[in-house]
Amino acid sequence: MTRRAAFLFFFFLLWPTLSFAEDQTETIHKMDEVVVTSTHKAKAVDTPASLSIITGEELEEMGAKNVVEALERIPGVVDSSTKGRSVVIRGNKSAMAGGPVILIDGVPQKMGDYRYSEFNFIPIDQIDRIEVLRSAGIAYGPGAARGVIHVITKKSTTQGTHGNISASYGSWDSHDKNASLYGMKEKFDYQLNAGHYHTDGYEEEEENRLSVLGRAGYNLSDATRIGLRVNHIDYDNHTVEGFRKGQWQLENYRRKIHFPKSETDPDLIWHNEKEQESTTSALEFSHQDEKRFLDASLSWTAYDEEFRRLKDRYDNPDAVYHENSEQDTYTFTLSGGYHFDFGSVGYTPSFGFNYEDIDNTVNRRYPNDPDKNTNKYNFDLQEKMYGVFWDNDVFFNEEWNLKFGARVDKAEVNFEDKVPTVVDESRNMFSYSIAPSYHFSEKAMVYVSAGRNYWFPTPRYYAWAVERGGTLNPVEDLEPEEVMTWELGYKHVLSQAFTINATLYYSDYKDKFGSVYEGTTSHGQGNIGDAEAKGIELEADGRPCSYFGYRLAAAYQDIEWTSGTASVYLHPDNTRVRNADISGKQIYWVPEFSGFVGLDFYPVEGLKVSVDINYMGERYVDYLNQIEYPDKTTVDARIAYTWKHWKVWVLGKNLFDEEIEYVSNSSGQLTEANGEPLNYYYVQDGLYLEAGLGYQF
Repeated sequence: MTRRAAFLFFFFLLWPTLSFAEDQTETIHKMDEVVVTSTHKAKAVDTPASLSIITGEELEEMGAKNVVEALERIPGVVDSSTKGRSVVIRGNKSAMAGGPVILIDGVPQKMGDYRYSEFNFIPIDQIDRIEVLRSAGIAYGPGAARGVIHVITKKSTTQGTHGNISASYGSWDSHDKNASLYGMKEKFDYQLNAGHYHTDGYEEEEENRLSVLGRAGYNLSDATRIGLRVNHIDYDNHTVEGFRKGQWQLENYRRKIHFPKSETDPDLIWHNEKEQESTTSALEFSHQDEKRFLDASLSWTAYDEEFRRLKDRYDNPDAVYHENSEQDTYTFTLSGGYHFDFGSVGYTPSFGFNYEDIDNTVNRRYPNDPDKNTNKYNFDLQEKMYGVFWDNDVFFNEEWNLKFGARVDKAEVNFEDKVPTVVDESRNMFSYSIAPSYHFSEKAMVYVSAGRNYWFPTPRYYAWAVERGGTLNPVEDLEPEEVMTWELGYKHVLSQAFTINATLYYSDYKDKFGSVYEGTTSHGQGNIGDAEAKGIELEADGRPCSYFGYRLAAAYQDIEWTSGTASVYLHPDNTRVRNADISGKQIYWVPEFSGFVGLDFYPVEGLKVSVDINYMGERYVDYLNQIEYPDKTTVDARIAYTWKHWKVWVLGKNLFDEEIEYVSNSSGQLTEANGEPLNYYYVQDGLYLEAGLGYQF
């Protein structure tokens, strides 16, 4: 029996038990929680969009060490990174660019000119929950076409002083220590969290993260709060990331951070070093009563990164460089609305405004070749985003609902290096969404929706177009990706024994980005074609009885190019074609099938045993779908025991040590005519074991 067949067999074997189990004592399900990743706060079960929630408790129980580990359990979300840096939602990806909008407490995380999604430095212990929006939405503007990942940090809501401490130790000298103190004194609330994480890493990659979160608030009333949040993160990493391992290196130096350049060249490839510091200070205001709601945030983020590329440290020291990036980001968001009640009809309009101002300066130096010309690497970048939206909720007899809205955004990019290469571009974008829904009950609804949104190209795309675009990729031709999405969704908290969240969707992508080549000469990233996506996403969970619970997630994704060209190698003669037609081909590195099954057992009071089976289907490696990466299945397990204020746990991830890599070979190049694929591999984690202890007061 294949793994895919086994996965489906296991799912349908469980289905009758899950559907018809007896009701248990009702508890608050996460779909009953009020979510903030929308134009105004509403319960997840009432939100007509494909929205998933990962709670802080789930993060703890899965033993996630970074956000990407958790996100992979969301249907339609795939790790597309070399080392936990980025994800792709519904196959909407481009090379050399960031992905979804990343928010921490409403503050966008846009680092540097490439805008990679920096997940590793977000400490798990600070997170209250993660909200993942896969639908086209208007709340967060350009970038939301690739989805929204909103990280909400913890804050106190209970009187008195409380706290917790925890520590764990695992494979590769990994140790994680956290302490929190939180509470309320009359109208004041406070939260202080500090943590330190260290690991030597699966590939001998040392990683250190020190984090401090402090927040304090004054509750003017039960409905109104004003607060201050300060978050500081210091993250250091030594990694092989950026240096791909060939097949021989993979087989002989899989877990080494330093390895020979080739079977015939003993010179070692050295590692990269990265030091990042990020400090965010934010003033927060919120008010919500039966009629009115208002939310505002004013924030400043200071980001500093020192990157040292040491690949040629010994055989070509003049090529070693250090690069420093300093960035200041100022954001302001304001949204609010009012609920009108006209008997059987309710109407809630809401309005919002967003502003981002990013100032990024990058300087590079070659310590062993101080006279080297670095003009094209030293630059100043300014980017401003303005957005305004109007959204509407109309309720009829508390059963029918119509949600519709529109948004206008303006993006301005100013980029200048020391050559000088100058970019001065601006774009206007108009987004909209409409979603009628029918509510069977307070905990069940079905909806249809249609919406258009955009992904705005990173500043580096504009810089490349000016530097080397020429007639093939002029800067004035770069257009934001446009995505039109239709959805049919169903949400139902039937009982504690069974909850379902299912979505059927179709997306039409216009002006998708890809690499533009003339022979072997790169002309940067340009709009190379259009694509379409069809898919089904399913989440279900429940606790049919006191000693057993389950969690299920699955996705089917059919995502292909409808038009476009790319530079590729044809098999088997290994001939290079610059403008090959890729229409009809699946977008690479997106599996057709993926999912997981989680089983929870509660044999005695305080004891919980969890087993998770994670499946990722076959994926194409290249544009023309000539190379496949096989499907992979991993198994995780955790045993936790809680007694009074104490908790102890033992965790195992990837228990059967499945070898997993990210594979790079989008052009499909072979070693020679009729040869093997010239794939390069970024090794990901293997078997990990951990034990931990926590105390809460």
